[in-house]
Amino acid sequence: MTDKHNTFVGLDMSGAQTRCLVAAADGNRLRYLSCGTMPPIRWDDVGQRDPQLTPESVLEAVCEAENGGGLTILSAVVGLGGDQVRSNLVHSAVKLPNGKRAVQIDDVANVVRKAAGGVISTNSTVLQLVPLEFVAGSQSGLRNPIGCRSDYLEAYVRVISTARAEHDSVRRLVNQASIMVDETLLAGFASAYGTLVDSERMRGVGHLEIGKTSSSLTVYCGGALRLASGLPVGRDDLVSDVSRAFATDRSIASSLISDFGSAAYSDELTGAYVFVPSMDRSPQNDFGRMWPRNMLDKIIALRVEECMTLAYDELRHEGLTSGAVRSLVVTGDVAELPGVREMAQTVVGLRSRVGVPTRPDNLPEALRSPGWASAAGLVLYAHRLAYRPEEDYEEHSSFAGMRQKEKVA
Repeated sequence: MTDKHNTFVGLDMSGAQTRCLVAAADGNRLRYLSCGTMPPIRWDDVGQRDPQLTPESVLEAVCEAENGGGLTILSAVVGLGGDQVRSNLVHSAVKLPNGKRAVQIDDVANVVRKAAGGVISTNSTVLQLVPLEFVAGSQSGLRNPIGCRSDYLEAYVRVISTARAEHDSVRRLVNQASIMVDETLLAGFASAYGTLVDSERMRGVGHLEIGKTSSSLTVYCGGALRLASGLPVGRDDLVSDVSRAFATDRSIASSLISDFGSAAYSDELTGAYVFVPSMDRSPQNDFGRMWPRNMLDKIIALRVEECMTLAYDELRHEGLTSGAVRSLVVTGDVAELPGVREMAQTVVGLRSRVGVPTRPDNLPEALRSPGWASAAGLVLYAHRLAYRPEEDYEEHSSFAGMRQKEKVA
């Protein structure tokens, strides 16, 4: 939120760039206001700023969004990644007080909260609680049990959790930038929310968000969340591979990937070369050398293939490779590289597309890219919680969502 009425802020901390997106609500409609970024360091940034994520880098992205929208950002919904993300299907039940009566919002909140107790340890924390269905008395398979009469209420809940240390570290970082955290959300979950359509969720779809240090895989079948998992491969791995292979700075490696990289690799030399500056810039040494561009493409292709293979292994482990999932959507900064969609289609064996956000309304063309999918999904999710809380149990839920419902009740 900001100092302006009905505004929502999404702060994506999971990608190669720290991204801040601000949108304003006009009833059920949400329109774009402003944005800010803190991009990865490039070859002309060497020695000028810290390549690591810091409170100062977060504040720089936030200040850019503030200046663009003429507002002050007070808090944000924060998207984070991590390869420690896990999801568990939990069955929970509560006895309704005062005997048989109509199920109320508080009863639903209680049974969903109870689901977290069975799987969360001292080393992990809940990101989302996603109810799949409820049972009230003789009525089963309910998406929304409010109003049904029963003595007991049962729920099947998908519990998404992550490592507590990593989660708390991100919260502290944002707080040190003088921004309060309204809620934390799995970046891949937010990105899927911002790019998938209802028909895809019903038919069965996988969503792969390739982040900075890790990737997130989420799967929907029959409109319900079936899987959420972290994968230990991200853009930083590509940067490290290119830096080692070409014996150059990570900042230069990052620029090479963004400016010339492709996941479409061919063994044939095309005559195309890239100039790679040397790490040793002294006058006594060469400033750099020319390398075949297909060498850069091969390094990228191998790491992207590894990420896709891990995603396929997760789908196979969950029994989702026999028709339950019909397509795959890929987002994140790496998804912008040529050949990523074709690589996904070949390795995972599913019809694939690169996901880009189309909302909020008036979203600038420059932001209609896979790297902005998570930030857009964060503000869309926050807006839904505020304006359509009664529908939240049918699709997504979280601690913040439950608190919102209690206020409405």
